[in-house]
Amino acid sequence: VCRRVPRSAEPLTVLAGTASARAGRPQKRRILGLGGHRLGVNQETRTHKARVNIALCMANPKSKDGVRREPLGMEDEVDCFEKLSGVKEFKRGWVMRSSKTGSPLSVLLLSAQRDVSGNRQRKIWSRCEVPADLSGLERPQSFGFQLPQDCFLSQPTASGNKILLARKPSQESLNKASVLWELCALDGTVLKSILVPKTTHGQVYPEGYISRGVEFSPDGRTCAYVAEVPAARGTPHWGYGLEANSARAGAEAEVEGKGTTPGLGTWTGHGDHEDDWGELFVSRRRAAVYLLDLEGGRVAKVEPQLMRDSDEDDEEMEDVDAVTCGKPSFSPDGKLVCFTSWPHVQKGWRDQDGNLCCAKKLGLVYCYNRESYLQLARCEDVWSSLDRSGEGEVVPRPAAYFFLTGLRSSHSGVFHPDTVGPKDGLVVYKIVFLSHESAYNSGCHNACAELYTKSFAADEQGRLNHHRHDGLGCECVTSYDSLRVVGVVDRAETKEDFQGIFSADILPGAVFSDEVYLQTQHRCAAAIAAVKLDTGACRLVTRSQDRSHFLIGAGQGKLVVATSAPGSPPKAKLYATAGGMWREVAGQSPSFEASVPEGGCSVTVREHEGNFDSILIRPAGAAAGAAKDAVILIPHGGPHSAHSSQWVLYQEFLVSLGYSLLLVNYRGSVGYGNEALLSLPGRVGDQDVRDCVEALDACLEAEDGLGRACVMGGSHGGFLTLHLLGQHRSKFECGVVRNPVTSIAGMVSATDIPEWCYCEALGAGTRPRCFGPTAEDLDRMLRCSPIAHASEVEAPTLWLLGQEDRRVRPLAAMDYIAALKAKGLPLKTIVFPKDSHPLSSPQTEFESFINVAWWLGRHLGKQK
Repeated sequence: VCRRVPRSAEPLTVLAGTASARAGRPQKRRILGLGGHRLGVNQETRTHKARVNIALCMANPKSKDGVRREPLGMEDEVDCFEKLSGVKEFKRGWVMRSSKTGSPLSVLLLSAQRDVSGNRQRKIWSRCEVPADLSGLERPQSFGFQLPQDCFLSQPTASGNKILLARKPSQESLNKASVLWELCALDGTVLKSILVPKTTHGQVYPEGYISRGVEFSPDGRTCAYVAEVPAARGTPHWGYGLEANSARAGAEAEVEGKGTTPGLGTWTGHGDHEDDWGELFVSRRRAAVYLLDLEGGRVAKVEPQLMRDSDEDDEEMEDVDAVTCGKPSFSPDGKLVCFTSWPHVQKGWRDQDGNLCCAKKLGLVYCYNRESYLQLARCEDVWSSLDRSGEGEVVPRPAAYFFLTGLRSSHSGVFHPDTVGPKDGLVVYKIVFLSHESAYNSGCHNACAELYTKSFAADEQGRLNHHRHDGLGCECVTSYDSLRVVGVVDRAETKEDFQGIFSADILPGAVFSDEVYLQTQHRCAAAIAAVKLDTGACRLVTRSQDRSHFLIGAGQGKLVVATSAPGSPPKAKLYATAGGMWREVAGQSPSFEASVPEGGCSVTVREHEGNFDSILIRPAGAAAGAAKDAVILIPHGGPHSAHSSQWVLYQEFLVSLGYSLLLVNYRGSVGYGNEALLSLPGRVGDQDVRDCVEALDACLEAEDGLGRACVMGGSHGGFLTLHLLGQHRSKFECGVVRNPVTSIAGMVSATDIPEWCYCEALGAGTRPRCFGPTAEDLDRMLRCSPIAHASEVEAPTLWLLGQEDRRVRPLAAMDYIAALKAKGLPLKTIVFPKDSHPLSSPQTEFESFINVAWWLGRHLGKQK
């Protein structure tokens, strides 16, 4: 608190009470030397590590350039966040046979660490040697190297003695090449380089929903990956009428046709519009699987099969018939490759008149309700297709055939490691795959999945027996019937039982002879499940509700698992599938463990009536002394996702500041069976809001020392935050929202997932309207939106928005913000110009939560 005083007056008296002081009352300080801008703080009064920023000591907190800068006085919070940002997160792992004597197993780990100043993720390779029986109590020593800054994808070869890196081309070759592949030794020494031109393919897809990264054939000579297909259509090069170019243009036109070759001063138009895949896949329009010959440097596209409504080649229907392909998997003998294809248009979604409900691409990321099919290709046919194109073949013939399963959703196929035969000249292969048929039928993005297997036969050269499917207009592989191994779990008998498969992929190395291991959600924890392929029996390998486990790799009968809990940073462990033994192989650096000791919080999982839970995280240990009387209610986004008991940076940061966190897995969350999940569509803004209030009331009643509440959430969590501030304004003193859904009616025509708006607002199974929502649809969407309760909001709100958000456009948020401004409510809005929906870049994450701490300090900082 500063009083304006004349320059000739006595030194200024300041009452400094900062969030970092945690002193319980303001500290009185004398500010010396008022003659000029260089002010100092009396060293004798510098207690409790409180720091008074120069701007807080002046009547006008503006710098010399007249700019008002906030938040200020956050040095301790910045130090805390920077320390926590040094955490190492384990992303992938591989187990291979070691070449060293006495160490049969070699574990390769890929970890990531935030580089806030560089606004990127550092990626680090490490390797350690362990005994086959996982004996020994000490964590094994590891060594490795940091990947180059321009490397966006890496994978060890099948033998494990080399690593393949995908790097961005140098500035000199950037306009001509799409990727630089480098084959390296484990110490980072480059053994071979392969530069792929842009005419072959566009950008390579890093790991994500469409791509698993790089998949190696068993012999290690070939790898498969996913990349953008070059545009098939364009415009001429304009500007040949310019006098300076006339002579050159005339000479080129005689050879290749006018307008086909760029000349000095020409330009290229934009051409026909083609939808991209939306959020996190901006400018990604069509992907395909490519094979790379590591010895010869050849690259060949696996030409997919299309489903055509007619036998005629109609250019007007090209976008409707097109597919994007990804997630390749090699057969055990390396002769075949299986992959997933996603149609660009959901042909199965039609209205009563037979019109396509949504004749455009819909966002893919986090959306498992999309139509998807498996395809198979013989690798030799792929290379033959490359040879034919070199001989002048203009229109490539498909090298793949559909592997039909009788389902609208079949994806993430992985070859079973065992084959049958050859017998009578045939080899029988089996593919294990996932289906989100329930998600496809209901429209819910992440409904419970099913596990299937399906077998087929090929001759000893890998040639497939195929036939024409007249109903779907495509060539498909002749195969045996699909076998459902695990179906949808509607409701488990007990809360300890397996709740269903909530997974987006199958890890290739996690398919063993008799069982497959899957990542799933089990109520309040990320868990690993084992499924017997012959009986479908499911068991949870990990059952803890206060710790999460993530399957990041497998091999040699072992699983590589990343595990963490609130207050316990991530570690990497090995799990022996035969004996069930665990062995830690990697953790945090000694410096990080010293600065961020474990045990800084306590975790309580509370069950509520109606089949939902909440997780309460409270300061403990060294942090208990700074504990506040306020709890932050945090509903998750989705809405069909879940909070897990795990180490999360922003949660650890807020707990270290003394706040308690209440994470609510309301009905509709994953990990509680499909019945609970499907209970939410058509009831958003009501059922989920009531669940959050019930969890908060139970927390405040049961816990001593908590009396006040704030609410914070992103996406659908932001949707619930605004609902709670409007419907239950007396319960919350402030709110924080990150890219929130403010109006479903305003979102439906601007988002990359319009079907989400229909499903969640109008009920499961509701498809998008061919000609847009009706007036009744819009009315129902508006009534269940937070904007309907905006007039009731009284709490101060902090808004964090991404300008490039394709899922929830920031424009609707601006309308809501204007409504709050009209009421004269305190608010602060930060728009990050280069960020999309997750707001996950290191600098954006840093600035976001430093501002969150500042906002909470202003409105929750004083104890009552």
